[in-house]
Amino acid sequence: MQSRDEYHHTAAIYDLLFSRSLRGIRYNICTFITHCRARNVIDLCCGTGEQLQMLSKEDIVLTGVDLSPSMLTRAREKGSRKIIYLEADASRLPLPDASYDGIIISLALHEKTALQHKAIFQEACRLLQPHGHIIIADYSHPTSGLSPLLLGKIVVPVIERLAGINHYHNYRDWMRNGAVEGFLARENPGKSILISSHFQGCIRLCAASQVKESPLQASLKKIQANSPKTEQPSFIFPMKEQDSD
Repeated sequence: MQSRDEYHHTAAIYDLLFSRSLRGIRYNICTFITHCRARNVIDLCCGTGEQLQMLSKEDIVLTGVDLSPSMLTRAREKGSRKIIYLEADASRLPLPDASYDGIIISLALHEKTALQHKAIFQEACRLLQPHGHIIIADYSHPTSGLSPLLLGKIVVPVIERLAGINHYHNYRDWMRNGAVEGFLARENPGKSILISSHFQGCIRLCAASQVKESPLQASLKKIQANSPKTEQPSFIFPMKEQDSD
């Protein structure tokens, strides 16, 4: 996994650099989790805890995991006592099986080696309850057109190169191996769906379940089982439009 000091210098400015640009993705993660009625959510590689802070307004038990002490220091400084933070390797967690009905892995897999991101996803599958969801946001191959190609072929690679040579090589391997679509096709034992697309299709937000039906169908059955006969569950997602920035 990453060295313990990798984010020592960037943790203090991480939110300043990325908080606004990632707001649409984080909003859609919150919307999906809320509509699926997840009650026990863990964010793997949670960074400064911005996503968990957004979810803390809901009636959800929240846990964040990161290997960077600097990132977790920033997360804890935000002051939400509702969130539990663990300094741990996301591929080997001291947590029991089937502990969570919502697991978030946001923009973390592409920076790891193939063995590492496979191990993290396998650990997520171990922690997931039978009808829960793994929500993944990560790089995808951009759609056709000049703007998506410029963003996906020039801007994003430059950003990834600035993050460090090892980070960049892992990003290149991620893209060569099919990006987030290819990863889920290989590793997910159940079904997956696209929740939303961002940055001209360069980032996709997906939900994966371990059952052989779509995550939304699994959630619908879960809600119907736990709801009064007269309640009609709704899956109308007020998702943010594709980010233009």
